[in-house]
Amino acid sequence: MDILTQKKITNNGEGRGYFRNCVEYPYKEKLEPGEALIATKGYGVCDTNVDYTYEQMQAVKKYYGKIGDNPVMHFVVAFDKKTVKDADTACEYLDKIADNMKDDYQMITAVHMEDQGHSLYHGHIIMNSVDYNTGKLYHSGKKELSELAIKVHDVTGNYCKPEIKNVNKKKKK
Repeated sequence: MDILTQKKITNNGEGRGYFRNCVEYPYKEKLEPGEALIATKGYGVCDTNVDYTYEQMQAVKKYYGKIGDNPVMHFVVAFDKKTVKDADTACEYLDKIADNMKDDYQMITAVHMEDQGHSLYHGHIIMNSVDYNTGKLYHSGKKELSELAIKVHDVTGNYCKPEIKNVNKKKKK
C-alpha cells in the first residue's frame, strides 16, 4: 500500500516562512545514516537553485494578487517497499504523478531514500497553490486528495491511502 499525505497549514500566521521552508526542503541533503536525497525536478520552475524556484513561484502569486493566501501544497507519497525497490522506479513514479498537475501548477519534486518501515523511498511534491493559467487557488479538500490518491494508484498499481496531516504553526509572541 502506498500512502499519500497532504501536509496542511492550519494557522498561516507564518505562511511566507513556511512557503520558503517547503521550497527549500527538496534541495536539502538527508543527514541521517541510510538516508539520501536521490533527485529533484522542477515543473515550471528552476530545479537547481532554491532562490530562483522561490522567486518564480512568488512571481505567479504576485501576478494574480495571491501573496497572502494558502502559500503552498505539500504532498508526500510513501511508496510501498514491496513494489518500489529502487531509486529509478521511485523517480519514474513521482514524475508520472506530477505530470498530472504540471499543466496548471508550478512544482518542485524530490525523491528521498529513507527506510520508514513500509517504505524505502518517498517523494515530495511542493506545489504552488496558484494555478498559473487562471490565478485560482488549488482547492485542497478530501475530494481532491482522494482524486490524487487514485492517480497514485493508477501509476503504481497499489492501493493508495490518502491522509491529511495538519501542521499547526504557533504565532510568535
